[in-house]
Amino acid sequence: LLKGGVPLMALYSPMRRSASMGLLGSMAVLLLVAVAWFSSARATPEVGATLTNFARSPCAMRSTAVFAEEPRKIRQVLEGRVISDKMDKSRTVRVERLVRHPKYHKRMRLSKNYIVHDPLEQTEEGDLVKIGARSPVSKRKTFEVVDIVRKAIK
Repeated sequence: LLKGGVPLMALYSPMRRSASMGLLGSMAVLLLVAVAWFSSARATPEVGATLTNFARSPCAMRSTAVFAEEPRKIRQVLEGRVISDKMDKSRTVRVERLVRHPKYHKRMRLSKNYIVHDPLEQTEEGDLVKIGARSPVSKRKTFEVVDIVRKAIK
């Protein structure tokens, strides 16, 4: 039997099955562990030990890591100065960094402007702030204000 020009046995080969066993494989492992745990009182100790050792294997641990709840981590944190606060709930932050010139070895100051989400509008122009990466709020706004390091002197 052919399906789209490919034999059906090729679609259900062991190699193809192992590549697509992501979430279903981890669910099957959890089901096996649960059955072994519930039936461990009636089963022989060898069967329970085998299933328990499989559940502790790196493969099973990797597949169950999807279900672990962790607090949201900020991937990238930068420090810069607010140069504009004219937008609503948005700030422009300039982040400066020192880079060594590849040929002349002089340190150069490079800067980049980021559009930053500030929902409480707590920063003003001249503040030194820490910004962290987040999921995009708009086309150019992919950072948010994490902390105000130093307020501007007015």
